[in-house]
Amino acid sequence: MSDDVKIPDRLRALAEQLGLKRALQLFPDEVMAAAERGLRPLGEAPAGQSPIASPASMFDPVRFERDK
Repeated sequence: MSDDVKIPDRLRALAEQLGLKRALQLFPDEVMAAAERGLRPLGEAPAGQSPIASPASMFDPVRFERDK
């Protein structure tokens, strides 16, 4: 593990949310490479489709639950 690796704040927060904080500490290069691959779109959108029609990168269903 190289000490000079600069981990972006967005990736650090995402790793903490997903429970990958320890993995990020031990293998920062591998986790950053995996995040870069995982956050890329799978392919080009079909012709005529708006670019904002892609799904959100994070979805929290609990946020939409109503108080009971």
